[in-house]
Formats: sequence, structure tokens, C-alpha cells
Amino acid sequence: MVDPNFQTIGLVASLRDVSPRPTCDISFTFSDKTTGEKSELFAHKLILACGSPVFMAQFYGDIKEEKDSIPVEDSSIEAFKVFLDVLYNKEVPLKDMDYQFLGEFFYLADKYHLHLLKNFIIREVSTRKIVVEEVLETAKVAEIYAPLEEFSNSLHQICSSFVRENPERVLKMFEDEEVGEESSRILHILMARASKSKPEPPPVPICENCEHDPCLDGQKLTKENFLAGAFIYPVDLAIDPNPIFPRRAVSCDNSMVYYTVGAMGTISQHCEFEL
Repeated sequence: MVDPNFQTIGLVASLRDVSPRPTCDISFTFSDKTTGEKSELFAHKLILACGSPVFMAQFYGDIKEEKDSIPVEDSSIEAFKVFLDVLYNKEVPLKDMDYQFLGEFFYLADKYHLHLLKNFIIREVSTRKIVVEEVLETAKVAEIYAPLEEFSNSLHQICSSFVRENPERVLKMFEDEEVGEESSRILHILMARASKSKPEPPPVPICENCEHDPCLDGQKLTKENFLAGAFIYPVDLAIDPNPIFPRRAVSCDNSMVYYTVGAMGTISQHCEFEL
């Protein structure tokens, strides 16, 4: 039996970025609406299918996609590239994204049924504190993405919180905007929503390691709570003589858990847990 290699997906991601051919078997094409300039992103069908049930149906379903090049008209190439990075298990810093980009990102997560990613985006938005210079633009983004109700509501919520906490600054914004302008309309919508909304309790933090609430730290590893990519601590010295350092869980097979050992992540050890 060959041990699974946790580094494989990182290697594939590097090939996609540096030398997409000949391993990539699907591409996504984009056309700039202003300049008409064409651009392209490459990927591997199997990686995408493992990350998204929509891609699984598209590439391996009963009515599968036969084309090797798919035009994308509902996303910018920048947002789609970051979305592909998620499927390739790359770290994506949500905190560096503005609300417009988060909206594009949420749309792709919704379209391709990445529910955990949607939750992370909502949590990121809900924990942000906006300043007066951001209120109007944030409310405009909320209106643009109104069909994505969960995302739009999260933006409206942080705007409403600002309005309730800073009424004088909001009135000053009204003075600076001419009646009839789009910004004035957005301000009136914002005030109406703020008057009806109630402060929501802060989101319950979810452990980024086990992705569970409450956190499973210190709990016994089982097949039910196993999470690929989470850090685990072997406690059996006969199995792992150096248990003080965390190991990254890779996969489980019946009663066997495989995890990375060493700086390069090569799997050379395994530990067992009772089912």
C-alpha cells in the first residue's frame, strides 16, 4: 500500500501556476469588456471536482462537459483565480479583500456550492468595523448583491450598526449629498434598514483547526470528528516518540489515520484510533 502524499496537491498547484501544460486538462477563458483583451486560467478537472459538487457533475456527471475550454462571463479573472486557489488548498487571506471582491468571491462560492467558504466570508464581513468613508460604498455593494441575500444582509448589518452608533456623522453625510443622487437614495435605504434592524450578537468563534463549536481540543480522535488538514497530537509514545509537536492529519482508512511528519510533510508514521 502506498502512503498518501499530502504534498501532492501543493505540487499540482505549482504545476498549474508555472507550467500548466501538459498536466492541466481544462481552461477558463475571460474577455475584458472594455478592451476585449483575452486571458486564460488553467486547472485540473479532478482537483476541481473533488472540491465542488458542481464541477463533479459538470466534468464527470451523466451530461458532462466535453469542451476543454470554458468561457466565463459572470466573474472577473481576478476573483476566479482566487476561487481556484481555494480549490487547490492555497491559503486565501479574506481580510485583504474589499467588499466588492468579497461579493464576487461569495457569488462563486454560492454558484459552486462551497458552503464552508460562504460561511467564512460571512464571518469575515460580520466581524469588520467600517469607518464613515466606507459606509456609502459598502451599502452600494449590498444593493448590487441583493440577490445573494445572506451576503447582502451581512453588509447591511455592519452599515446599520455604524448608523446606530454614529447618528451625527450620518446626518453630516446627508448634508454632503445632493438630493436625487444615487448616494442619497442609498442613504435613505440605509437609514430605513437601520431603524428596523436590531443589533445582532457577535458571531460565535469557530475553531479554525477543527472547524467545530465547541472546539475539540483535547478530545479523542474518532472517525466521526476526523478532519483532513487539522493538526493532531499523537499521545502514544510507542507510535510517535515525539508527540509534543502537532501533526497535520491527512486521511483516514478504516481505523488508521495518516499524518505528516517532518519539515517537508512526508508521511512516514501512522497512528491508530479506536472506532
